[in-house]
Amino acid sequence: MRERLPTVPALAARGARVIRFAFLLTGVAIVAAAQTAAAQDWQAGAGPGWQGVLDAAKKEAHVAVVGPPELAVAVADGFLKDTGIEVDYLGGVAAANAARVSREVRAGNVTVDAMFTGTAELPLVKQGFFEDESAKLLLPGASDPKNWNGGALKWVDNDRRYMLQTQASVTSTPFYDANAVRPGELASWHDLVDPKFKGKIVAYDPRAGGPGQQMVGYIGALFGIDFLKSIYLGQQVVYSQDSRQMAEWVSRGVHAIALGVLTPDYVRLHEAGLTNFVVASLKDGPGTLSGGFSVVLLPKGAPHPNAQTVFLNWIASRPGQEIYSQVERQPSRRVDVQDPAIVDFTIPKPGLNYLDQYTEDWALNQRTKIIEAVLEALGGR
Repeated sequence: MRERLPTVPALAARGARVIRFAFLLTGVAIVAAAQTAAAQDWQAGAGPGWQGVLDAAKKEAHVAVVGPPELAVAVADGFLKDTGIEVDYLGGVAAANAARVSREVRAGNVTVDAMFTGTAELPLVKQGFFEDESAKLLLPGASDPKNWNGGALKWVDNDRRYMLQTQASVTSTPFYDANAVRPGELASWHDLVDPKFKGKIVAYDPRAGGPGQQMVGYIGALFGIDFLKSIYLGQQVVYSQDSRQMAEWVSRGVHAIALGVLTPDYVRLHEAGLTNFVVASLKDGPGTLSGGFSVVLLPKGAPHPNAQTVFLNWIASRPGQEIYSQVERQPSRRVDVQDPAIVDFTIPKPGLNYLDQYTEDWALNQRTKIIEAVLEALGGR
């Protein structure tokens, strides 16, 4: 039997499919080209010295970075793709990372090139153990103030040279179980001392640092130590050092309110469909501004000094900030990085009076006094 020839309409349809497929391939090529251009764009406008630093960094071939473990894969993959340089990422809890870097810089035996941290290293910065980052921001895309909120880079240190902060999110807001707390019952910080919440509040332990100390620091700054005691002692608060555990307790009705839950744990529960775990909006205090672990530190005497410089410029650039923001679920301070997955309540709103806990004065002076008073009231560390 002879093969039946296709009709003219069938040929036309087949041709249309071929044309559509060709356009599809072209579209994929265009998108790929755009992505490649975007990846290269972070180095736009580089001065004559940049290429020499980049070439030397590629010969070093590695950069050693310390930070929270969840950033390891994304940062390593992104930096390698954009620079061709391997990241030796050392992930760990904040206290262990801080202890390691502190030992190394004091001993003059540095194995780390860069560190993601908060404000804990400020005393070491004042002692001169870290590089001047303002001199190492060589790329216009990283250093140009117009690329950052408020038209300025944000520095934790008063010298504005050593501790670049790239993210700023609203934290220190209570979360609650919408099945246990009725509308209007948690509209003010003073509602936390209502007798009906006695024994029903869980808080991140302020003796452990981190979000626990951010929370008590904020409440103490707003309303004083006596009010703080009326919550943490008078309400028989239960302590935890596990934000995820706290979030799950409240979502399951074990406790009604949580103080110090981290945003990723809120997001995780909502993505799992547990929408009764909600954030409180308090009329007498919108929360504090935190940089999380987005503060970049560069130890002096690092093993890969050129790769160190390249890493600083990359993490402050658009691709670096997109990766950090996506992983940590925090809003970047860059105006060109806006991740739709960032939950709205973490984004600072114009006109609200937030307490910025990522300043030298707060970290070394005000916060210290409040934390010491809190720890004394709770029986020490």
